[in-house]
Amino acid sequence: MNRDSMKALYESGGEKRFAIAMINNINEGKIPVEGFSLKALWQAMDEPSLKQDSLLGARKIGEADFSEAMASSAFPKITGALINKKVQESYDLEYGIGDQLVTVVPSSVKDETIVGFGADNQMKEVIEGVDYEEGSITEKYHKIKNTKKGRIISLTEEMVRFDQTGQMLMRAGQIGESAKSDREKTIMNAVLELTSSGLLAAWRPAGTATELYSDTSNDPYTSGTLDNLLSTALADETSLAAALALVAQFTDEQGLPMRVRPKILLTALSLASIAAKICYSGQGVLIQSPAGTKNIFNGTKALDSTFIDQQVSTTGWFYGDFKKQFVYTEVWPLSTFQQGRDSEQAFNADVVARYKVSYFGGCGAVSNRYVIQGNT
Repeated sequence: MNRDSMKALYESGGEKRFAIAMINNINEGKIPVEGFSLKALWQAMDEPSLKQDSLLGARKIGEADFSEAMASSAFPKITGALINKKVQESYDLEYGIGDQLVTVVPSSVKDETIVGFGADNQMKEVIEGVDYEEGSITEKYHKIKNTKKGRIISLTEEMVRFDQTGQMLMRAGQIGESAKSDREKTIMNAVLELTSSGLLAAWRPAGTATELYSDTSNDPYTSGTLDNLLSTALADETSLAAALALVAQFTDEQGLPMRVRPKILLTALSLASIAAKICYSGQGVLIQSPAGTKNIFNGTKALDSTFIDQQVSTTGWFYGDFKKQFVYTEVWPLSTFQQGRDSEQAFNADVVARYKVSYFGGCGAVSNRYVIQGNT
């Protein structure tokens, strides 16, 4: 959208309607972010001249007038919509698998408590003439630490005067990419149990940091120990069969067999080709005896992450129903907030407006019975 078309839109509806139309068009993708000109936008709104004052000629506009005009117009709001669009686009395009591994729940506190219930509801024999026994419900909970992350983008007068829109949008895009990578790191920290102590521990049942993957893993809400750690390399279908043998031993709070159906095979990037053969072959191509044996793992989703290669092992893999084990608590999603010229930065550095990009959330496990860690 060039200066003339923006000017025509501005003159036909006035500043308020122009601002609403521009913001809606930006949000709906009708105005491309790339190629947009802040200078053209400013001129389309009939704002004061952007030319530098002549040393010999008459003074056209003072710095104070220029700054005041910017602050009082819809210009910062439209620019904010532009920045938000670029941040979100870059965030969405950045690679990440975290959302496929967690269940997102709203949160409103720094240290979230995920409450569950352990029900003693087994059927019991009722003797003739004796009252039925009531079941009991005991509360259980897990803690997840939320963390706020963010950066600030400053729009300076020089960016408008010299039409440095591209530089501003490049910075916005980098922040969007960084936010996606950081959120991915938060989720993978929990899924891979990269932190096992303190408030950021992957698993904190009853508020206490506890080892998540272990051959003698303990759950304070369930009697006995649990083996969710498999020292088997991922080679073919037999590796997942060995994992299912462990899953088959999982019990609930009452010691009854659980029904766990693994849906995702998460591996190091170096194992991606093996995982694809296991998950997407119609028959057991790696097991040829007898020929044509059906692959029961066909349809399992194969995902990979270099976090495993670099932080766990190049031969590391995980198998299970991740969304039942891991929760992402979200205070607020990636958002853009605007601050006008009423700040110290406005005077000291000719900042027209500042835009804060941030998100607030955390990730943790609410069980240790839905995911197996292999080849540790």
